[in-house]
Amino acid sequence: MNLLVCLRATGRAGSELLGSADTQALACAAALRAAGHRLTALYAADSGEAAAVAACLAPHVDRAVRIVSDELAAADFHTVGQMLAMAIRRIGADAVVIPAQRDDEAISGVPAAIARHLSARYLPFVEEILAPDAAGGRSGTVEVVVRGGGRKRRLRVALPAILATSPGADPLPAPVAGAAEPNVETVALGDPDATVVRRRTELLGRAEPASRGTQTVSSAAALVAALFSR
Repeated sequence: MNLLVCLRATGRAGSELLGSADTQALACAAALRAAGHRLTALYAADSGEAAAVAACLAPHVDRAVRIVSDELAAADFHTVGQMLAMAIRRIGADAVVIPAQRDDEAISGVPAAIARHLSARYLPFVEEILAPDAAGGRSGTVEVVVRGGGRKRRLRVALPAILATSPGADPLPAPVAGAAEPNVETVALGDPDATVVRRRTELLGRAEPASRGTQTVSSAAALVAALFSR
């Protein structure tokens, strides 16, 4: 199984190279790498932190891909999700592991936005991801342990899937013995809508603000109808 862990979604990780949520997601994904599955890390970092973040990830992944973007940090979660989905589509992955963000963070909806743009299943509150062979699951599925409503449940999920990990403090597993240190690749991303606007501005010679289109509704029924019409 090709597994991808998405870290530092906007490049903002506070004072640490990897926040606690990123470390938990990496621990869940790295446990599957130890079981023989291929793990790619996709992360955002500016030039000043790029080398340090790569060194932190190197013992735990088979491939590292750094996002280079001037627009990611200031974008809303819809745009971040769209941009990350573009990168994930280029790289290729059966399952994407990403830390769930706190509700008070502006990017809390990024995992769901990625799932929407990839037409993948979305499962939040994941506490453990079981290796397919160990779980005895069918090909094209993965089994996860999730917590919800005060209970833990074990679910089998068809791939592709976006798995948002719950907060935790699982330790990173020991590096895989004999594994080569991955080369760091880069992928340049831009806001698709802003790129279109920029090109129109160049052609028409006048500035034009980015617009994602809006629709005004006056009732809950109208809102539901508008959402399902897209």
